[in-house]
Amino acid sequence: MKTFITLLVVCSLRLSCFALCPSMDFTGDCRVDLADFALFAEQWLTEGVPDPDIVWVSINDPGVSGYEPFNGEMSQYETTNAQYCQYLNTALASGDITVSGHYVAGAKGSYTGKNYYDLDGAGYTDDGAINGGAARIHWTDSTFTVDDGFENHPVTQVSWYGASAFASYYGWRLPTRGEWWAVADYDGSYTYGCGTSINNSIANYLGSTHPDGTTPVGAFGSYGYGMADMAGNVWEWTSSPAWETSFIIIGGGWLHGPGMCMVNGGSWLGPGDMVFLFGFRVCR
Repeated sequence: MKTFITLLVVCSLRLSCFALCPSMDFTGDCRVDLADFALFAEQWLTEGVPDPDIVWVSINDPGVSGYEPFNGEMSQYETTNAQYCQYLNTALASGDITVSGHYVAGAKGSYTGKNYYDLDGAGYTDDGAINGGAARIHWTDSTFTVDDGFENHPVTQVSWYGASAFASYYGWRLPTRGEWWAVADYDGSYTYGCGTSINNSIANYLGSTHPDGTTPVGAFGSYGYGMADMAGNVWEWTSSPAWETSFIIIGGGWLHGPGMCMVNGGSWLGPGDMVFLFGFRVCR
């Protein structure tokens, strides 16, 4: 009982580090109170730290010729600022990350000392956007918080190390390039993640209305297997290396034209790069 009470207090303190939102309403009574803290502590004792609220889509796709199939679950949406902020607060409490200057870096495991997130990451002003894709997660008084209104925008300014660490922390992973392609082209007929064609009403890419660069995940609808933003919004990290020192990104972003948003497209970056155009989604 003493251990449970201690954990309840610790969990309550840690929950105060999160922006209390409907996802913390474990009892379903539309408020966050001690009853929710108790359920949180019980889950902590039996299952570990609660996972971010991911919407999973079950998919069994044979894949593209020459690439692997996808059989499992993939997140319907790109990982959001709110989800990544929850991870940062939890990983800070567990000692898995540290803050060094304006960077969040790994403190344990394979990525110790690698930069995960740029807290001061600058956006870009072009194509109707002002400071588009800037860092929306900040470090204040020992707590990570998200700028109001950007909770459901995809996280940017995150490195491949930071995306991989998020995934592995919860027992998930980044998709390979082939798996991502298998899901994005649906039944093999899709040229883009939003269908056989693309326009500014169904995807956030060059020419769309996006004063913040990124738009809330799912704002342009869902397609194929029910997936959102597999064309545009942010480029997505994959687990596939382009060569020894870089990884493939795919899907296109809010500042790029339709050619970059094709399902068979892609580019590459170094694993430590953190940019206003790049985010990720996870699978399991």
